Amino acid sequence: RALVSPSLLLLVLQPCAGAASTPKLRGNVAATPVMSITNSSQLTSYDEDTTRHSLNLAEASYCVDSTASSAWTCATCDDGITVDSVVEADGGRALVGYDSGQSALFVAYRGSSDIQNWIDNIDAFFTAPYNELSDVKVEAGFWDEYTSLSGGVKEALASAATAHGTHDVVVTGHSSGGSCATLLAFDIARGATDLTGFSVKSVITFGSPRVGNSEFVSAHAGYGLNSVRVTHYHDIVPHVPEEFMGYRHVVSEVWYAEDYDAAGSYTICNDSVDGEDDSCSNSCSPFSCTSTSDHLLYLGQALGADGC
Repeated sequence: RALVSPSLLLLVLQPCAGAASTPKLRGNVAATPVMSITNSSQLTSYDEDTTRHSLNLAEASYCVDSTASSAWTCATCDDGITVDSVVEADGGRALVGYDSGQSALFVAYRGSSDIQNWIDNIDAFFTAPYNELSDVKVEAGFWDEYTSLSGGVKEALASAATAHGTHDVVVTGHSSGGSCATLLAFDIARGATDLTGFSVKSVITFGSPRVGNSEFVSAHAGYGLNSVRVTHYHDIVPHVPEEFMGYRHVVSEVWYAEDYDAAGSYTICNDSVDGEDDSCSNSCSPFSCTSTSDHLLYLGQALGADGC
C-alpha cells in the first residue's frame, strides 16, 4: 500500500469529530434511479450503478482531451455519452456534454495528476467568495481551481443546454475534481450568475477533500442537493484539509471497504451537517489515513492516467 511521506502524515494526526449514534445501513440497498436523502444527512437509498456511471465519467476526464467521437475510446467511456466541450485552464480539465442514459447534461472534473505534490501544495487558507453568504468559506486553492474553469464550464453548459434541450445536470469528479464538482453543484443550487435555470440531478464525488467550513456544509445541505460523497478505506485525500483547521465535509458519505466486491462492500454512513461518521472513512484517524493507492482505486477501477 502506498503511503505518504512523514511530513504529509502530520496532516492526519489530529483527532476527528465524534461519531453519529444512529444505526448505519450496510451492503447493497435496494436500487433506485437516484439517491434519496432525508434531513440533509443519511442516505435512505443508494444506487451503485448510478455511482459506477459517475465514476466512469470522472475517470474519462483523465483520458479524453478532445470532443471528437474517435477520442471516446477509454476503458470507462460508457455508451450514450456526447462530449460537447473540453474545458482546460491552469492544469485543470472538465468534460461537458450530454448523457443520454440519464437524459441530462454532465460535467466531469479531472483530479490532480500528482496526488502527493497536490497535497503538499494545499493552501489550507479560507476564502469567503459569496457576498450574500458572508460566513460561508471554502479553501482558497480549491476555489481558484474551480473559478479558473468556471467561465468555460458555464459557456459549455449554456451551449449544451441549447443543443440537447435540457437544463438538468449531473456533476462528478475525483480528488481535487471532487471539490470543483461540489462547488459547481452549490453554485447551480444557489442560482449563481450564468447558471440560473439549471438544476442539479446528482453530484457524486470520489475521494474529495474537505471543501469548506461548517457554514458551507450547512448551506450546501440546505439546498437539498442529491449529493453523494464516496470514499475508499484509508484514502488520504478525504482527510485534508484537517478538521482542527475548521474544515468540514459535505454530506452524505458512502464508504467502501479495502477490497471491492459486488456485495456488502460499502457502508452508508451516518454523517450529518454536525460532523462525519467516525466509523466510516474517519475510522482510520489519527494514524492510518495515509494511503495514496486507495485514492487511486475506487469500486475496483484504477483512477488517473493508469485507468486510461
